[in-house]
Amino acid sequence: MDDPIFISYSRRDQEFVLKLASDLELRGATVWIDRGDIQAGERWRESIERGIADCRAFLLVISDDSLRSEYVNEELSTALRLRKPIFPLIYRKTRIPPELAPTLNAFQRLDFRKGGYSQNLADLVSGLRGLGVPLEEPGDAPDDQEAQRRRERLGAPVPVRWGSVFGKVPGWALAWALGWTIYWIVLPILIVLLGNSSSEEAGSLLFMPIGGFVGGLAGGLVAGLVTMLALRRHATNIAWKHMSPSIRIWGLVGPIGTVAAGALALLLVELPFINLLSDLDCSTLSFGDCFGEIVGRTFGSLIGSIIVGVIVLALAILAYALIALFLLGVASGVFAVRHIRRLEPGILGRQAFWVVLGWGAGAVVASIVPFTLLAALEGG
Repeated sequence: MDDPIFISYSRRDQEFVLKLASDLELRGATVWIDRGDIQAGERWRESIERGIADCRAFLLVISDDSLRSEYVNEELSTALRLRKPIFPLIYRKTRIPPELAPTLNAFQRLDFRKGGYSQNLADLVSGLRGLGVPLEEPGDAPDDQEAQRRRERLGAPVPVRWGSVFGKVPGWALAWALGWTIYWIVLPILIVLLGNSSSEEAGSLLFMPIGGFVGGLAGGLVAGLVTMLALRRHATNIAWKHMSPSIRIWGLVGPIGTVAAGALALLLVELPFINLLSDLDCSTLSFGDCFGEIVGRTFGSLIGSIIVGVIVLALAILAYALIALFLLGVASGVFAVRHIRRLEPGILGRQAFWVVLGWGAGAVVASIVPFTLLAALEGG
């Protein structure tokens, strides 16, 4: 291998490391990581030591997991013994052990939690070039991107690329739309299976996946716009892999949100839940059948009251439901920020605040639209 770069890391940080390795290889580097560079049958420790001995630079991805790893510590010890140039890269919030701090403080560290990923990558590339590692910009990089990287290496502020900011919003909207469609497919099936809805109500609910798609699209536009404005300096690095978890988030938490919102509404609107269950006799039912009857009545009352037009109760339930959904959106936004930070660790607290707030607002919009469409359908 010609002047390879050795990356030492914890497997929990693998997603970030593979992105870093890919970006370095796009610039002409030969990257050595143990995921694919140890051939079958090779002795593991000998292969690791040979990889470190042959490398031009040793990159240590710092996180709590990597610093606790026996293997990472062995690799670092080998690099120190062989006097290899070491680049500590801080990836996640980490408490560096006192016995290791003097060693790491002897090298210039790059904190990927501060600033954008591309800016830190540019600093790393500059440092590697200083060691004589032949690195070039990707051949297909547009001129404006190359100019931006030159400014980043010189320490100039990274300009906002508004085309990337607004161009990523539709992706967020699509991911939300798919997630909310799944949610509104699951919920009608659940209500029908519980056997507590009339055929007319069930038929109306079959329309809800369409409303869910439209609502998710609208909510995703709101959440995506706020997210991209908050992360505007990271916009060029935001991709579908950051957005697609929205499908899973809303597909899984949606039914939970309905249960939470419905329970909150039923408890706070003059406790109609008591009236729903006043004539329920579980003495002849099994625990599972009784629980199913309770859940069925709750869902049936919530959806049925909105469909048949009991406006006062529906508005009260909707108001409480929206509060619960806003909080649910905020919680989902926290999960989204955590996922984005896996690849873009430089997201600041104030940026995260606006992202989760945008997700809360998006959840409210996404929940209003399906019922608005359903009301229009019933009125027509």
